[in-house]
Amino acid sequence: MAAKVENFFCSVKKTIFVIGTMLVLLTAARNSLIWHLERFWGISHDFWQNLWIRYSQDLLGGDITKIVITGFMGLPTVLFMTFSLFLTYMDLTGKPKFLTKYKIQEDKNVPVDSEELKKVYKVVMKNHLISGVCFVLVIPMYRRYISFSTELPTFQMILFHLSCCLVMEEFSFYYVHRLLHHRKLYARIHKMHHEWTAPIGITSIYCHPIEHLASNLLPVMISPMICGAHAVTTMIWLVIVFLNTCNSHSGYHFPGFPSPEQHDYHHLTFTQCYGVLGILDRLHNTDNLFRAHQKYKRHITSFSLTPLNQLFPDANKSTVCEASEKED
Repeated sequence: MAAKVENFFCSVKKTIFVIGTMLVLLTAARNSLIWHLERFWGISHDFWQNLWIRYSQDLLGGDITKIVITGFMGLPTVLFMTFSLFLTYMDLTGKPKFLTKYKIQEDKNVPVDSEELKKVYKVVMKNHLISGVCFVLVIPMYRRYISFSTELPTFQMILFHLSCCLVMEEFSFYYVHRLLHHRKLYARIHKMHHEWTAPIGITSIYCHPIEHLASNLLPVMISPMICGAHAVTTMIWLVIVFLNTCNSHSGYHFPGFPSPEQHDYHHLTFTQCYGVLGILDRLHNTDNLFRAHQKYKRHITSFSLTPLNQLFPDANKSTVCEASEKED
């Protein structure tokens, strides 16, 4: 018991250090990156303001139902499917070569099995239908808790609400995800998603309907309402989430893209890296094997055109860190 308490406080100290370091770096960056973003928003504010009015008022007549269906559901889904289809094309054809060289698990799904892919797309289409129904059902809540004002929020307020949504997703996704790995739930619900130990983009929502609701949809849909975010902020948030989950499962570590290494490692080992940001994984020490692995060195946003598999090669490619599929 004493050892567990000691490990817990050790994890807390590490988390405080990580968060503290992030805050210091963000504060230091404020005078550069944030300043430039604020300036860009200020200069282009009239353009975005007019665009929002044309879309919400002139095109949709201020109808909140239409805004939710087209902006909250339609836009993110179209972008998600466009990105997923492009990744699927890469996985089927191995082209273009200048992009396929960034594949993380180089020997897996080359090419992807077309029959398995058909199975995945059937499930994904059903889950998209579930998503659409859910968005329609929560429209009354969106009317009450989301601002559909014709006046756009400030850049600082958009950034604040996006940050709040991100923190809430980290907490909700981590604990729901760990719960789904419990032995009583894993075989019935979550194992379906883990059929792909080397995931591809479209498999991000290849999962049981219960998992799709509890893990993928509800945290993402509810967080903007808790914040009282503006409709435009909610659209930005949903686009970020839809594209990020596709990227996290893409199986490719493209230059300039957020690193998918952490979640790819989760699919490889099953019992590591449950979160989105990695903060709670560090707190609960559920990324210890990942941090000891060569893949952790690749867990960066790289702008090098050289694949990270080459910059940080495995010490022994024949030896892969394997974890038991037996869950908590």
